[in-house]
Amino acid sequence: MEPAVANTLLDTLIENSLQILRAGFGMNWVESTFFDIILLLRQENALKAPFLEKVRATFAKRDPGSLDVGTVPRELIELVAHELRWRELQELANKRIEQFFGGDTRLAVGDVAHSISKAYDDNWRDREFYQRYRG
Repeated sequence: MEPAVANTLLDTLIENSLQILRAGFGMNWVESTFFDIILLLRQENALKAPFLEKVRATFAKRDPGSLDVGTVPRELIELVAHELRWRELQELANKRIEQFFGGDTRLAVGDVAHSISKAYDDNWRDREFYQRYRG
């Protein structure tokens, strides 16, 4: 796939997931879109850098859990960390903890930057929210 087309598809899928979550439909309805994004990221290596840039921009916000246009949903970031194990996601999370919490992980409890490290675990507790892992 052409890089520009792949990037447009990535943006579209992320925005679709945001719209589903904004509408209040929850994980059952957004799961397939999240896994479409995972598949796209696996197939198109050139999308790693743009995706990480989107995460960096999301982490730069005071409230990275918002569902604003141009953000990456927290649940998607955690799922990508779990599925793809990109170390760069943990590095971005560490930078967020440093910037917003003075490096104190205890102050970051409840923040996506704190939960990223747990997502790398094979027995990640939040797996239970995804039908794919239950069946």
